[in-house]
Amino acid sequence: DVAEAANAAKSEFLSRMSHEIRTPMNVILGTLQLARSNPDDREKVAETLKKIGDASDHLLGLINDVLDISKIESGKASLTLAEFDLGDSLAAAESIIAPMARDKGQTFCAEIRSVRHERLIGDETHLNQILLNLLSNAVKYTPEGGRIWLRFIGLPAHSNALEHLRIEVEDDGYGMTPEFLKTIFDSFTRAENSTTNKVQGTGLGMSITKSLVDLMGGTIEVESEVGKGSLFRVDLELRIPEEQAAGYF
Repeated sequence: DVAEAANAAKSEFLSRMSHEIRTPMNVILGTLQLARSNPDDREKVAETLKKIGDASDHLLGLINDVLDISKIESGKASLTLAEFDLGDSLAAAESIIAPMARDKGQTFCAEIRSVRHERLIGDETHLNQILLNLLSNAVKYTPEGGRIWLRFIGLPAHSNALEHLRIEVEDDGYGMTPEFLKTIFDSFTRAENSTTNKVQGTGLGMSITKSLVDLMGGTIEVESEVGKGSLFRVDLELRIPEEQAAGYF
């Protein structure tokens, strides 16, 4: 039954992906033709170039999702550990998400609370991918005028050599049904209703996020209620650089 369900989900995914990929490609080809027809109209060319850029970004996002899930499912995903600054990660996420939220008339708030050490050792690239997956979904599934929160919260750790970090991404958007929450982290699944069907995507984002959290030895959970929003919690224990850990009592 599990194998048949997975196969049906992949078939539905391939069907949806063919549509998802065709849409931005048609935009690119159509606007290119418009630009070629009006080479001397700078305003028209600038407008078509922006549309081509937006469609290209969307297409690249779709392709990256497919490549990411393929790498994860084949066991080829790995961690690259290095020192990084938690404040830099928050600022990087904010620089991408704040303009997206602003464009939809949303309010975006970010904070670091009770974290002992902001200089940590971990895979910053994967951490940032987790943040952007959760936050971009919050923007997508929150209506105009809504609010989105990103919180880095320090919790008691099992060792002075570790920082127990809780990441919370909360929104007051559309929310999810109890039925969908049971499968939200499965590959190729998306909530299907008249509101969410207007949002483009592969249905891989949450599966990739869960896999990356697992790879980093963490946990992820979600609370949600239709019409009231969603709250994602990611718990990670990251190493503190030795010189900082030695000086902490």
